[in-house]
Amino acid sequence: MSAQQASACSLMDTEELPGIFGRYGKYEAFVGTRPDPVDGKRPWGCTWGNPTSYASVQEVSREDYRNRLGAPGVQLIPQNMAKGESFGVRPADDGPMMFAFTVGARHFLFDVVPSRDGDYPQFVQDEIGQDLLRLLIPAMEDALT
Repeated sequence: MSAQQASACSLMDTEELPGIFGRYGKYEAFVGTRPDPVDGKRPWGCTWGNPTSYASVQEVSREDYRNRLGAPGVQLIPQNMAKGESFGVRPADDGPMMFAFTVGARHFLFDVVPSRDGDYPQFVQDEIGQDLLRLLIPAMEDALT
């Protein structure tokens, strides 16, 4: 399947999300996905979400990817989950961690928000993100390479 034909939203089974997000507290059913089509303004990607939490992947340029990973004070935490590179990216300002990874020559950023109100321990975001990446990255490697 070509990269343009692969739907980002079809790459993760939404039936697996309740078990991943729900083990850390109250869980609300995911109400759907929001595709981010390539239209010259928005990146290829998808957001899976509900009223209290979400996960979102988007393709970014190589330059944007490198700038995010190389920003002053950023801490990179190797994830070793992909054929390419994969990192947890902790910003210098102690803001929320995000994840970054490559599939072939393509570059991606992945955000996980366990609770939109910000009321969660940092380890919860890390663990949920890692569990989701274990599902997402292999699916993307199969679909996009």
